[in-house]
Amino acid sequence: MNKKIAFVTGASSGIGRAVAAVFAKNGYTVYGTSRRANYETVETDGAGYTMLPITLEDDGSVRDAVQYVIDRHGRIDVVVNAAGSGIAGAIEETSPAEARMQFDVCFFGIVSVLSHVLPHMREAKSGMVINIGSMAACFPIAFQGMYSAVKSALFMMTATLRMEVRPFGIKACVIEPGDTKTGFTKKRVFTQKSKNTAYRQPLERALYEMIRSELSAEGPEKCARLVLKAAGMKNPPARLSVGADNKILYALSRLTSWRFKERILGMMYLSKDPPKDAVWTYEKQFKEQ
Repeated sequence: MNKKIAFVTGASSGIGRAVAAVFAKNGYTVYGTSRRANYETVETDGAGYTMLPITLEDDGSVRDAVQYVIDRHGRIDVVVNAAGSGIAGAIEETSPAEARMQFDVCFFGIVSVLSHVLPHMREAKSGMVINIGSMAACFPIAFQGMYSAVKSALFMMTATLRMEVRPFGIKACVIEPGDTKTGFTKKRVFTQKSKNTAYRQPLERALYEMIRSELSAEGPEKCARLVLKAAGMKNPPARLSVGADNKILYALSRLTSWRFKERILGMMYLSKDPPKDAVWTYEKQFKEQ
């Protein structure tokens, strides 16, 4: 009866699944969500959690999932918004519909979750909101403009939320990982116009470096452990970065100009062509999609 109740979106894979697992192993009663869930129990290292169906673009399905938990426990102590998606392509070649698709899941879906969870947290006079952001909110990356934009918006919304809910005993923060090895890389979507892009060479350079970095990065477990730690903080900061390297990057970001950051990011992502034997190529990516 004294177990804390955690509600984790995007728990079928990646960071969301790692968060649901680490919370369950540390004594939380956990409800994860995904589009294809069917109230099944997932077992991990002797601990289990329940998966609920949610389509984040459908406010009704969000309401029903939250109510399912409230009907059984009367409260939600921690909500972790970990569901995400990524769309790649030049700003010029991104349609309004494609931009909205990015924001529907990674921003408006979170707004929907909060609108249904926060009334119960206010009534309980306690609660923790943890939104999974990205280093892209601090370091915009070429051809990931919509993803960078939505993560920046998420941080500013969370920073505002902190001020609004503090009088009700509710806390909020953003966890911002850098490149992480998950299924997110394979699920990345490209804008339709990117299939015949005027930006082909820089797009291919940027995405090759991005994908190479993601596939060689650590898995989501470190991020999940930080989420668990944040859930137990009495006064969490507005943003927490995953790993010492990212903390150094944040410090450098505050001390350097945008012109300097653009130069460094250009050197990292736009200066080298992929090798001829690269696993990822422009043609392969679009053939698969």
